[in-house]
Amino acid sequence: MPRAGGVLIAGGAAVLALHYYGFLHSHTVQKKALQWLDTKEAARPALPAGPLTSIVPRDLRHGDVVGELSIPRLHLSVMVFEGDDAGVLNVGAGHIPGTGLAAGEGNIGIAAHRDTFFRPLRGIHASDLITLRTPSGTSQFAVTETEIVRPSQVEVLAPVPGRNLTLVTCYPFAWAGHAPQRFIVHAKKIG
Repeated sequence: MPRAGGVLIAGGAAVLALHYYGFLHSHTVQKKALQWLDTKEAARPALPAGPLTSIVPRDLRHGDVVGELSIPRLHLSVMVFEGDDAGVLNVGAGHIPGTGLAAGEGNIGIAAHRDTFFRPLRGIHASDLITLRTPSGTSQFAVTETEIVRPSQVEVLAPVPGRNLTLVTCYPFAWAGHAPQRFIVHAKKIG
């Protein structure tokens, strides 16, 4: 029996080490991406007054930095990368390919894991402000509604008037393993 206890302790230590490595890696990637965005923003020429037309450059490749998404009331701030696969979502939020990239050109879809970066979304309310800061500038959005859907209901990402930003995460928040539903946050551009 002592041997089984040693195996369990070693296994538990290995799981904790892997979890810590994943946390450290994502923190490092987030920090480097934020530094890159700050540098790009500082180097950007002053824009003339008027509406921001381009949120992000069109020549993005998988894994490129899109920007920083923040929801001040929820103390949520996460870097957004191009793509929505496991590699991207393990280090930040991901811009969902095929969704909008610029204000007025569709619905910008952003996904993240419910048990890491988008965990605070469980407390989101209508009218909460969301900021998306990119190399091209900053846009603000106001939450209009939330909904819970099946994973197959991809129409929530469709361009609809008054729907400029959609956040996607798994649901329920306190589910172990692959969650059966998706929690959706819809927001419209206000500035």
